[in-house]
Amino acid sequence: MQPLVSIIVPVYKVAAYLPRCLDSLLAQDHRPLELIVVDDGSPDECPDIIDAYARRHDIIRPVHQANAGVGAARNAGIALARGDYIGFVDSDDFVEPEYVSRLVHKLRKHDADIAICNFSFDFPNGARVPFPLLTPRRRLTGERAAQYSMDLLTVPTFAWNKLYRRELWDGIEFPSMYYEDVATAARVLERADAVTVTHRALYHYCLRGTGITGNFNDKNVQDYLRAARLIRDFLWSGGLWQTWEGPYRRFLRHVWTQLNISVIMTTSLPLSQRRAALRRIREGINELRQPPTHLELEAVHKGAVT
Repeated sequence: MQPLVSIIVPVYKVAAYLPRCLDSLLAQDHRPLELIVVDDGSPDECPDIIDAYARRHDIIRPVHQANAGVGAARNAGIALARGDYIGFVDSDDFVEPEYVSRLVHKLRKHDADIAICNFSFDFPNGARVPFPLLTPRRRLTGERAAQYSMDLLTVPTFAWNKLYRRELWDGIEFPSMYYEDVATAARVLERADAVTVTHRALYHYCLRGTGITGNFNDKNVQDYLRAARLIRDFLWSGGLWQTWEGPYRRFLRHVWTQLNISVIMTTSLPLSQRRAALRRIREGINELRQPPTHLELEAVHKGAVT
């Protein structure tokens, strides 16, 4: 008996790419499967496309909600998911036909709670470049996987190249911000008893020359620093800081490098704004090297995301 898998697809202004995404999911060689497609108040033809697909395919469960961001759309899907395992696919990306079945096989073979696959960067000109996944072993503990996620290239923090045991998400939600998956990855990974990895690229991350990476601004800076703060506060509140301090400080170096390069290369920002952003990055990283305040830890214990 194969397990039911729920794939959650948040949708917003991707009418040109949505059919390719849905077709790739309908072509999965795994059943039973449910596709929870969440229209996040998209103003284009996406709602009509979703409903048309749902009328033709009973495994699609359409959801329509007011625009609240990708995190809220994923949260809505998690709340509705009936599967033994859940996964996420972005609506402008697509997956290989064996994406689900291979990850389910890995989960069962290694008695794991999370299965991770590699992915490729797909460029508009047709070029395809595999991600340089550096995971050193094919099965590891959840705690080790969570620590590796601090290195970014070893266990990427993306939500979408993984299948998760449904229960791992109990009590965890994506915050409403950019880098929402960075903020949640370590928390979910740390809950797992075992994580299994395949280096086969089963997911296609499609670059369009737009989106967050193409329009870097001050909100990107603030939200990346906020994600790093949420991770720090989680480590302190959970009594994990002593064993995680080294990985977390390496993570901060990655954050500092990525943000500085992104700001410097964003020529659409006036020089004065770039200088101000670089100053905020430096100040933010210095603050994150310090223990959280009592109020910050209290907010974590109450379940608040600030």
